[in-house]
Amino acid sequence: MAGGRFYQNVATQAIAMTPHYGEAIADFVEGIRLVDLWGRMGWAETKRRYRRTVIGPFWSSFSLAIFVGTMGIVWATIFKIDPKEYLPYLTSGMLVWLLLSSFITEGCAVFVAAESLIKQLRIDYSILLFALVWRNLIAFGHNLVVYLPVALYCGVPFNANLLMIIPGLVFLCLNGIWIALVLGMLCARFRDIQQVVASLLQIAIFVTPIFWSPAQLGRARIALADANLLYHYVEIVRDPLLGQPPAVESWLIVGLATIAGWGLALFLFGRFRRRIAYWL
Repeated sequence: MAGGRFYQNVATQAIAMTPHYGEAIADFVEGIRLVDLWGRMGWAETKRRYRRTVIGPFWSSFSLAIFVGTMGIVWATIFKIDPKEYLPYLTSGMLVWLLLSSFITEGCAVFVAAESLIKQLRIDYSILLFALVWRNLIAFGHNLVVYLPVALYCGVPFNANLLMIIPGLVFLCLNGIWIALVLGMLCARFRDIQQVVASLLQIAIFVTPIFWSPAQLGRARIALADANLLYHYVEIVRDPLLGQPPAVESWLIVGLATIAGWGLALFLFGRFRRRIAYWL
């Protein structure tokens, strides 16, 4: 009797570990189709966060404005750079960094935060990922209010290169989805990873060219900038905001990271999708 139960448990575990890539792909296909659902979820979450406040999501924009206004003057003085040259660089970099870091930090908790929903309803997990990306895009749009007066005051050129922000944001969102999926699964299984990621992000903002320029590094540029994937994610959106075309190298690196990341995400999702609910 005990032996039969043992073999039954082994068989159940073997079935659970069997990859189900068709289900993983179907999850995303259905999630894309339900754009109205995750669109409303993302918007509702944005409203919930700022409920009973006067200016709502513009509080984050207000905080950003104070930060870049203060630190921009301080760091421009330290680096001996014209503030009209440094402020647009810092502000645009912070705009993109806040979007990218939100994908990462909120991605860690995307499934854990939706535990009750996942356990009560049969939903497509991709809906949670799309809603996460959408609500952070809304926040990015609000934060653009901070950049516009800075760009006008500092004389940033508004030219055709500004249109490159569209494919840049598309690539950031595509990467945000697979990053949130991978980290969401890992953090659902191993809760300590969320704390590790948060600690690494606190360091990453200082070793990524946000406050400083790669031109200031000299020979150290290869290690801290060119080999830094986060730097290239930032550049494909920051450069268009500054009226410059992103470097081809950045596009190639981001493109390869997108392909590799989605390959890893689909591999893990197909293998462990059925276990997510049991990890919560």
